[in-house]
Amino acid sequence: MTIVYFDWLDYVVFGAMLLLSSLIGVYFAFFASKKQNTTSEYLMGGKTMGMFPISMSLIASYISGISLLGLPAEMYTYGTQLWTIVLSEWAVSLTIAIIYLPVFYNLQITSTYEYLRLRFNQKVRLLGSVIFIIKMLLYIPIVIYVPALAFSQVTGVNLHLITPIVCIVCIFYTTLGGIKAVVWTDTLQTVLMYFGVVFVLVYGTWRLGGIGNVIDLNKKGDRLEFFNMDLDPTIRHTFWSTVFGNYFSWLASCSVNQAMVQRCLALSSLKRARITIFIMAAGIFIIVSLCCYTGLVIYATFYNCDPLTIGAIRKSDQLLPYFVMTITGSIPALPGIFMSGVFSAALSSMSTGLNSMCGVIFEDLIRPAYNKPITEKNASFIMKIIVVAIGATCVALVFLVEHMGALIQAGKSLAGITAGSLLGLFSMGLFLPWINATGALAGGISSTLLVGWISLGTQAAIMRGEIIIFSKAVSVDGCEGNYTVPKEPSMSTETEFDRSIVTY
Repeated sequence: MTIVYFDWLDYVVFGAMLLLSSLIGVYFAFFASKKQNTTSEYLMGGKTMGMFPISMSLIASYISGISLLGLPAEMYTYGTQLWTIVLSEWAVSLTIAIIYLPVFYNLQITSTYEYLRLRFNQKVRLLGSVIFIIKMLLYIPIVIYVPALAFSQVTGVNLHLITPIVCIVCIFYTTLGGIKAVVWTDTLQTVLMYFGVVFVLVYGTWRLGGIGNVIDLNKKGDRLEFFNMDLDPTIRHTFWSTVFGNYFSWLASCSVNQAMVQRCLALSSLKRARITIFIMAAGIFIIVSLCCYTGLVIYATFYNCDPLTIGAIRKSDQLLPYFVMTITGSIPALPGIFMSGVFSAALSSMSTGLNSMCGVIFEDLIRPAYNKPITEKNASFIMKIIVVAIGATCVALVFLVEHMGALIQAGKSLAGITAGSLLGLFSMGLFLPWINATGALAGGISSTLLVGWISLGTQAAIMRGEIIIFSKAVSVDGCEGNYTVPKEPSMSTETEFDRSIVTY
């Protein structure tokens, strides 16, 4: 198969996506009836946002470009067991809607971590805020860098050119338009994300002769596995870890997350916020399933000529862009549409991160440090400066990430390390009335250290080859040239990026 690189029409499509995103920011900054010049408008949208854009924003926020690339690669390399993570999302949504969301909605707080001050004290609030900020500063550069790198290697797009352009556009519309610009650009980007994924998988399925052929080829390749009920905790994925484990992982990443709470509080009532959460769950269920099925289509396409084995790509995470460029590259504008969808997912994760970090830094760090009230005009100016500053920091870190492989894995692990601790802090406050501030601090710090030791130790063991992950067997029988078919399932000791659907 011949790779078709980007042509001018693909660049036009991609540029149009960036231009539309920028124009949305300009509209809400200068032409909307309500300007982004108050704290309420800039961070909460005046609490009059609609359910549709908020739902689309939440979907886009929790599906990063890493997810769009990683989930198909996971299905291709290790099989479909991870697909069962979608089963726990409905239970998580119900838990959030009944238990956690009413607390935050009744308090009407701008920063999630304000609850920790009300329940415990300022030190516990500061602990939660700092953990969140550090996690996001490490994660956002990876969200941008990983998709950019994968596409750079298989499409010919210059990494050092496209990365700063995308980041600057994101900083521009987030700074000018506040949460309304973020939410509506997320809506645009969600539509592009769905369209790109659906078009590619439909075309790929049609090219293979239908869904039946896709399933048959994956059965022959031993890719279909949904109910591995083994209780061995050392197995990479089982039904228990993907369903029950993901319940707590997803709960930790959603229920007390600043991005989630901030958007839900931008709605006019608790009922609307609850409906929005279930719409989000349905949207994520669909996009994750589409991405996983795309992985099956990719395997069926390359079932007798593995591109990784023959050296066409360097890592399995490049499978999807390689598939797009080889199979659909000759269709005008389709590669550009698909790349726009992947970068839309990255942009939405970055803009949401910038906006939510802005709220946390202003409400938890800057406002308490002032001895007198801050005027709305000054608050608006300070928040815009915060977005530009943290955005510029993230752009600089993107280029550092390129030369610091260990930092990439540390940043990815940090989401898991901190999410559980933060969930524990909030849950203690809600369910254990006898816990005081000292106990909360001790529990939060000790749990972070313990989980960090387990997580980073595991990653170090994988990199040293002490933990070996077996991938499914592949074939090169249909390739042109002389290649050796692996007699045993290949072993992976190289740490790739997280396949998780959750970005925070």
